[in-house]
Amino acid sequence: MREDRGSSLSAGVLVRLLFVCLITSSQTLAYTISKFTFGILVDFLSPRLLLSAGLILSGASAFCFAGADSLLFMCGWWTVNGLSQGAGWPSIAVILKHWCPAKYFGTVWSIMSTSMNLAGTIGPIATAFLVKATGWRICLQLAGMVSVLVGFITLVLVKNKPENKIREEKNTKAEEKKTDKSKTEENLTRKDLIFIPGYLGVCICYLVTALVQHGVLQWSQLYLIQERGQMLLTGSTFLSSVDIGGIVGSFAAGFLSDYMISKNTSVPRYIVRRTLILYFLTFLSIVVFVFSISVKENSYQVVIGSLGFAIGIGTYGPISMFGVVAMEIAPEKMAGTSHAIAATFSNVGIMAAGLPLSYVAKLYDLQTAFLVQGTLLVTIVTYLLIRTKRDLTSYNTKSKHWLLF
Repeated sequence: MREDRGSSLSAGVLVRLLFVCLITSSQTLAYTISKFTFGILVDFLSPRLLLSAGLILSGASAFCFAGADSLLFMCGWWTVNGLSQGAGWPSIAVILKHWCPAKYFGTVWSIMSTSMNLAGTIGPIATAFLVKATGWRICLQLAGMVSVLVGFITLVLVKNKPENKIREEKNTKAEEKKTDKSKTEENLTRKDLIFIPGYLGVCICYLVTALVQHGVLQWSQLYLIQERGQMLLTGSTFLSSVDIGGIVGSFAAGFLSDYMISKNTSVPRYIVRRTLILYFLTFLSIVVFVFSISVKENSYQVVIGSLGFAIGIGTYGPISMFGVVAMEIAPEKMAGTSHAIAATFSNVGIMAAGLPLSYVAKLYDLQTAFLVQGTLLVTIVTYLLIRTKRDLTSYNTKSKHWLLF
């Protein structure tokens, strides 16, 4: 009888785990699809309305999810939640681009990216406290109500773009009609975006960097414990160091890119930012190889933590800049679509960090998986170096050049 009871308990736990996986997977898939879709729609519709509608619908679906009991309804409401959340980041990106002066855009964007990292760090702690105090259903309903409230506040207070920019755009359009200026840009379709010089390269670099970022987050702790004989505490410290380094790297990338642009006004902004990405990825490739080869069983925890901090700087810095570069390469009327396509490449990289890397680890070991990531980084660094040198020769940078600093 005890065996039957134990097996039924195990079966119950397995069924609950499958339910959780089904619910979370439905939201993740819905979010991925909606983020791409809304990235395109935001070029045609009001970003303010999309952002407000997304917040309100996200909050309402979370509230309904907390009140549902059947698996079907829970999956349905959580799918709606994922679909509504996809409107958020594309809308914020376009509104930010309209409101923020170009010379501060990188810094403001990096602060926005860092705020997401902070939410990911503080959120679980606050949630655990609220769940313990009120229960998960009430906690989720409170979060839903806050989201709905913020959605209505956004609808009232946020504007798509400042009045002076609206007037400037009207004057620019009038001048272009008279002078036939930027006719090529007007004829550019969304299908042509991928063929803009340098755009596809940026997307592929984004893919590889996202792969390395999530490869480190998913596999580094297991690598340290199983193959390098480190303690669980060391693995956790390493991941925390990556997150802290990510906050520093994200802010540093935005600030430094704006500084470099202010010193190189004759060069397009996206080329300057891409040059900074080259430096970050060169640094990252070196650190990944050092992490793969040099860590041993007797390595000090402070050394391993420092490597995690360095990897965080090297990954989150470029990650925070790729979206900016993608938007600056494309015409302003296609900023949302450009960002959506680049983000899709990033999602492919995130997925590649899972099963494909696990297959490499199964065939060889986790060290080989990290060496593969390092090799991919060297490949895109080589591409960026060649591309950036070629682009910079097109501009009058002889007094500055090698490579802009």
